[in-house]
Amino acid sequence: MLWLDLTRADTEPLIFSERPTLPPESGGEEVVSVSPVELAGRVERAGRGFRLEGRAAGTATLRCSRCLAEFEFPFSDALDLLLLPAEAAPREDEIRLERDDLEVRFFEAPQLDLAEMAAEQFALALPMKPLCTAECRGLCARCGANLNQGPCSCPAESDDRWAPLLSWRPSEES
Repeated sequence: MLWLDLTRADTEPLIFSERPTLPPESGGEEVVSVSPVELAGRVERAGRGFRLEGRAAGTATLRCSRCLAEFEFPFSDALDLLLLPAEAAPREDEIRLERDDLEVRFFEAPQLDLAEMAAEQFALALPMKPLCTAECRGLCARCGANLNQGPCSCPAESDDRWAPLLSWRPSEES
């Protein structure tokens, strides 16, 4: 684990640049592999806590949710977090979160686990349904052929219930 000692930022900004390696199961079943995530930035004292500003970037190999092909997924996201001691956390059972509350992280000890943060940033960057391309046609439901490589050899299905509508044409009188 890579730990960042936040107390080193009490008097002057702390600059960091690390490349934590994520476990293979990071991100779910569509993730084939993940390169080390580069975390770089600075931490400085901000009131009762610390402000972390930086960037998380890396590359992963994902599996397309339509055609199951593997593809490279680069990501790069800005970080802007307020790190506060746990005693500053709201004590109510249910609270309404505002937009700025989503960029707050609480800590018990003045340390930050950079590997955990890298895994979190990677999970936030992942698309819900990874696609190799926006135009991915997926797999044939009958034979399993990859339709991105051309049409499959399955005969076209027809539904006899719709046959009367095939001969119907709207009149041109309207």
